[in-house]
Amino acid sequence: MGWRDITGVDTGSRLAEYVSRIDRYDLLLGLIPTAFAVAGLVGRLLDLSAETTLLAGVSIAAIAVLDALFFRPPTRPRGT
Repeated sequence: MGWRDITGVDTGSRLAEYVSRIDRYDLLLGLIPTAFAVAGLVGRLLDLSAETTLLAGVSIAAIAVLDALFFRPPTRPRGT
């Protein structure tokens, strides 16, 4: 007896549909905590102070926020 999805929807197509809806601003929002995590790991590996590590994370996150808000802000969808 084989395994059957009770919803009748292929899980692969649901995943592909979700990934296709990710836009630039979703990636920028994901970049903010990622910047702090990477800066924290690099700070631990290079034995940097907490202030230096935090400053590195803030600078990367600030560039992402400034780009998203001022250089290429979101616009309304066409047709609305």
